[in-house]
This record gives sequence, structure tokens and C-alpha cells, in this order.
Amino acid sequence: MNLQTLVTVLINCRNEEKFISRSIKSVLSQTHKNLELLIWDDASDDNTAKVIKSFKDSRVKYFKNKKHKGLGFSRCEAQNQIKGELVAILDADDEMSPNRIEKQVKEFLENKNLSIVGSWVTFKNENGKIIKDNFLKKYYNIYSTSDQIRDQMLWKNIFAHSSIMYKKDNAIKVGWYSKKLEYSQDYDLSIKLIKDYDSKIITEKLTFITIRKSSMSQSKQLQRIRLNEYLSILQKCKSDYKMNKKISFLNSREISLNKLKLILISDKSFITKCIFVLKTLINFPSLFFLRYRIK
Repeated sequence: MNLQTLVTVLINCRNEEKFISRSIKSVLSQTHKNLELLIWDDASDDNTAKVIKSFKDSRVKYFKNKKHKGLGFSRCEAQNQIKGELVAILDADDEMSPNRIEKQVKEFLENKNLSIVGSWVTFKNENGKIIKDNFLKKYYNIYSTSDQIRDQMLWKNIFAHSSIMYKKDNAIKVGWYSKKLEYSQDYDLSIKLIKDYDSKIITEKLTFITIRKSSMSQSKQLQRIRLNEYLSILQKCKSDYKMNKKISFLNSREISLNKLKLILISDKSFITKCIFVLKTLINFPSLFFLRYRIK
């Protein structure tokens, strides 16, 4: 591995005609030039394909499912086409700062045991206006060591998905993307990578993430899938990792929070929901003061 190492940027998309052009432009304008942009389209039925094909750059590799298969399937298919030693992730509605890849590659060169690198991010709304960071502080804490990152990851995902770069060989060794998960494969992979390897979060805002109204108004079915997947990862962390008393408490509290969210969107009776809420708050009164927002 060297400064000219091939990096694969992976974008999974479906019906992203509105945003994907600026995502592609941000990749192709990177200061690190030795890259391939692998775009996996999950059977878009809008003009996404037309937008992608308008870029006449040989580094753009475009694949499309014949039928809508879902994000989980598409990621597992895409991983088989990745040629780079390093894999950078970008969602189809997000953007990279021009020197993001260059800075992340240098981190891997400085630490041979490094498996995953993230960064701070800038949040924008759909019109490109920067959103104040006060409700997204979890992305701006300074974790100086891999152990500090690991402790935090055992109860919340502190890696912004569009900010990460990971080492392909290490991903292969830990099983890469899970075929059992649809939406939480990124958290699952990050957890597997940090178990035996080093990790880092660069304290610079190297990615622009778009907060969309649609991400705030998901169907109950989709919310259930996301919450159940997140819950399964948290429970696996509890069984697979050694935790100190504080982290164990935070992990248990997060598990209870996700169970609470599942109950609240379930078809259980109002009385049943009230009883569950009361029991949860008795065990974890600090939940009453927490504010969570999810992209």
C-alpha cells in the first residue's frame, strides 16, 4: 500500500436522480486520483441511470439490478466487484470534501493495523443549507484511541456511514457484509472490524451528509426492521465483547430504548405500552432526558 493505492468508492442507490450527480462529481474531483467509483443501482425506475451514464469517466463502473432486491442484497453483490485495497463509502445523496480520500489513505499508511477510518461530517438539508450541529454532537466527540472508539461502538454507532473507509482484506476476514441484515450492515461490519483491528475518526469534516424529510417519516414496517437489526447488533455486542461497568450499562440502556421504540410502534394496546414505558423508565430513568434523531 502506498499514496497511489487504488481506492474503490462504493455508492448504492435507488431512484436518486435528484442528488447523485453532485455525489459523483465530489468523487471524481478528489485529490487522490487512483480510484474507481462503483455504483450499484437497485433497479431505479427514474432517471438515475441516465444521470450516471452522462459521466464519461472511465473510473465510473455502473451496475444495475434487473429487479428491486433491496440494499442488503445490493451491497453483497457490489462487494464482489470491488478491486481497490481500500473501500470508501458514500451514500447517493451525500458528498465528499476534495481531500477526503487522500487524508484517509494517509491514515492507513501511518498505521498498518488500522482497519476502518471515519471522520466528522457536515449536515445539510435537501436544499444544501448547512444544519446546525447541536443535535448531532455524537459525531464530533474526540476519541483518541481505538479502545475509546470500541467502547462507544458497543452501545451506539459513532461512524457516520458516508464518512468511512475500510481495508478490504480485513473486511473479507471478518465476513464482510452480513446477508442477514438489510439496513444495518454498515454498523455490523464496523463492529466486526474494530474487534481485532485499530480504528480512527479524523477530527475534520470530510463528508457532507444530506438530511432528508423522507428519512424522518419512515413506514412502521421499515422502522421495525431497522430497530430489530440495531437491537440484534447491540445484543451481539453484549455477548461477544468484554465491557466495563459503564459501557455495559449504556449497552443495556440502548437495548431497552430500542425495545421501547418497538413497543411504541407496535399494535399492542395503550395500557400495555404504558406499562412497558413505565417499567423501562424505572430501570433507566436517564432515558427520559435523551433526544435521538436518526437520518
